[in-house]
Amino acid sequence: MLKKLVLAIFCISLLISAGCTAKKQTEPNTQNKPEAGIIMSDFQALIQKNSNVDEIAEFLSKNISSVSKEDATKMVVGFEEEQKDYLTLLENKFNEDGMQDKIINEYKAITSNSDISDIELKELMSVTKKSGYKIETAEGFFFPIIDYGFYKNFSSFVTDDMKDYIKIMTEESNKIPAKDAALVISWNEVLERALQQEKFINSHSDSVKINEIKKLYNKYVTFVIYGTNNTPLFSYDSETINPEAREVYQNAVKNVGDSHLLKSLTGFLEILEDNHYRLTAEVGKYRESLVKKLNESLSEASNLEKENDV
Repeated sequence: MLKKLVLAIFCISLLISAGCTAKKQTEPNTQNKPEAGIIMSDFQALIQKNSNVDEIAEFLSKNISSVSKEDATKMVVGFEEEQKDYLTLLENKFNEDGMQDKIINEYKAITSNSDISDIELKELMSVTKKSGYKIETAEGFFFPIIDYGFYKNFSSFVTDDMKDYIKIMTEESNKIPAKDAALVISWNEVLERALQQEKFINSHSDSVKINEIKKLYNKYVTFVIYGTNNTPLFSYDSETINPEAREVYQNAVKNVGDSHLLKSLTGFLEILEDNHYRLTAEVGKYRESLVKKLNESLSEASNLEKENDV
């Protein structure tokens, strides 16, 4: 009996020892990582001394995994603000004499990540990429925009609202919705993006990014009910609704759920049906009232933001 008890205790000890060993092997090694407080102080120091954006990006990539999700989110927000501030200066570099011609001549090399022959252009493209920007073009002109795909490297370290924000903005920078006053995404994608933004607003009302998403949502609602100058919702000639948009909207409102946008779209379609899907005074009045309501909600959000800044 005693031998069996000793054997049992020995086996249990082996299991506990093996479990502890496995736990140690799976836990991340944090012994050599700087303290989170030091990282945040160093990050703020980089911001305050107006460091280059690519330096901040490199610091963020190296250290974001060593802080809490809340601090990681603060770092990402700070980095984005630096990107926005630097964007005008970077645009000026794209506008320097001869630079647009250089981009045109080597655009294939730029887009394929091949070797760029012009030294000045090569340096500009290197800084652009390392700083988290990408090249966009409109009306034959090239300019930098924030590449939110760059932020996907940070998604697993930030809070849920920031993760959703990055997802929304990545879609925006990967494929901007309109160029040269024309939609370059489908009516279905326009509506899907608007619904994603609405979901963010409802799910993350206290997010630091709520006002940016509200403004984006307002733009997309305008796309939904107006279209753009060169891709209008209603034909300039017949004043009838775009048939593709009509089909997309009619399918979407079959499952309204708790979406305010889809509820509004349901009412819009009912009015349209009564007016034979033509742009009449009644339809125009409905569109104006919807935009007015959205503008009022954005004004309230802006006033709240100003109060928080005081």
